[in-house]
Amino acid sequence: MIPFYLTNHLTDVKEKKDTTTGILTSSTGNTDLEIYYYGELRRMQRIPYIVDGEFPCLIYAKDPITNEAFLVFDGAKHGYDALFCNDPVQDMQRNLLLYPSGKGKFAVTFGYGIDYEEEKDSYIFNRNKEVELIDKTYMDWEKVKSIGYDWFSMKSLDKKKFFVDLELA
Repeated sequence: MIPFYLTNHLTDVKEKKDTTTGILTSSTGNTDLEIYYYGELRRMQRIPYIVDGEFPCLIYAKDPITNEAFLVFDGAKHGYDALFCNDPVQDMQRNLLLYPSGKGKFAVTFGYGIDYEEEKDSYIFNRNKEVELIDKTYMDWEKVKSIGYDWFSMKSLDKKKFFVDLELA
């Protein structure tokens, strides 16, 4: 399953039973991107990992040729816990910084271990068949399933190293 907000920004998508992997791409097809993030960097095996800071992490990719920027991950809105468990955070100041690896080709993986259809009776729906989220807003069921992943990772394909690995449920 591809997160609905990345439908036009993933190429070489491989979907398995519980995971979806793809390579980030701009709308012009450029895969040589820069990564901007909010969070903290932790050194793990000589590569800086992006983790939550004071607020949930936020990751954008930017095409340095066209300056197109697009959302890759928002820890305040994406993942099972952000949708259904964590209290919404108000007044977040999340300034983005350029990830230190420079530009390159990046793969993302989304893990889907939650069987939403099996647990569908435990959610609250409105008359439009939208599901209620923790912040009391409603979202289309299929969109919820696409962004309600329970883990997320990113890998630099140029350096062959992971630099994001987040448990979200």
